Amino acid sequence: MSFPGQQHMAQPSYNDHILTITERSCADPYVIWDKGTYYMTFTADGNRVEIWSGDSLFEFEKRCRKDVIWRPPPNTPYTGDVWAPELHNINGQWYVYFAADDPQHGNRTHRTYILSGPPSSSSPLDANTWTYHGPLSGMPDQWAIDGTVLHLHNAMYFVYSGWPLDRGAGQDESLQELFIISMQSPTAVQGAPVRISTPNHPWEFSGSSGINEGPQILCSPDNRWLGIAYSCAGSWTHEYKMGVLAYTGGDPLAPQSWIKRPTPLLRASADDKPPYGPGHGNFVGVNGPGASMEVWAVFHATDAKTGWEGRKARLMRVGWSSDGPFMGRGECGGCCGETTHFLHGCDGGQCGGGAGPRPGGRGGDVDIKKEAKKVLGQAKGLIGKFLK
Repeated sequence: MSFPGQQHMAQPSYNDHILTITERSCADPYVIWDKGTYYMTFTADGNRVEIWSGDSLFEFEKRCRKDVIWRPPPNTPYTGDVWAPELHNINGQWYVYFAADDPQHGNRTHRTYILSGPPSSSSPLDANTWTYHGPLSGMPDQWAIDGTVLHLHNAMYFVYSGWPLDRGAGQDESLQELFIISMQSPTAVQGAPVRISTPNHPWEFSGSSGINEGPQILCSPDNRWLGIAYSCAGSWTHEYKMGVLAYTGGDPLAPQSWIKRPTPLLRASADDKPPYGPGHGNFVGVNGPGASMEVWAVFHATDAKTGWEGRKARLMRVGWSSDGPFMGRGECGGCCGETTHFLHGCDGGQCGGGAGPRPGGRGGDVDIKKEAKKVLGQAKGLIGKFLK
């Protein structure tokens, strides 16, 4: 299925190699670029908000600075299981959105909370400049995690994963859906949330659990295609993967404005080679080889079928075709920690990888090998730029 504006999109060169950028587990990585620095937040043992920063994503863990900017106080409704924090620069100020629960009552109390930081003209790395703001105001009493901010048509929207609204605040971990709600400010939403996705394909399930979570904004370099990539199936399994919703125009709060692709955007390789369980990350725009704009996915995946254990942060290119985004053949390509393999491809050696075919079986051009002597610096985050 094609979507408006796609027929004029370029067919870029493509290399499906995956680069491992951390050795420790960094579940739910979220990366933005600001003023020459990459900032990454992630689920840090569920007990703090930590930011890693550096001037390059290559060998990121080895080279980056690591700062803990906030720890929750004991015995509060937001003390436990601090999940998927995201750092955002909105209206000249830093904010962190995260989910947390009350340890006395567990997962069913997960809600969305906010940290307020310094002006965005300042570094976000000084813990003394951060304060706990409170819950995201205006949200329903609903289990809600993995929230992110969408800027579209000069308005802001909050997109998140939640339990079905008609089941109240009660516990039901078997179904997670995606919702969107209008934001009146960086710290408050208004109106009622609208469900834009529910698990309805077998590949979105692990056993009886249908999971849609980790929504992230995905936009083509030319801004002609906009959508939401999300994670699905059980994050505790090696079946974790990513799907995609395409924005077709119109009111973002209308469910019909979002169309789900019937096949995954990225899953583990069918030949049963690592990495496993690719999911829950985000996307950054990068000036790539030859000064061409590329979109890189940052996500976690494991080296063994361990589910939650060992979710290292990885990089993989997003390609673009007449049908929108693709990542390799819809499966993980070769994976290692060698930057040269990510830049130039790998000729089928120990880790495999190389130029992946576009949808429809057409092979990718391999001129990245000729052009990519180095990735030009200055990447910029896509969030906040779409269709303004």
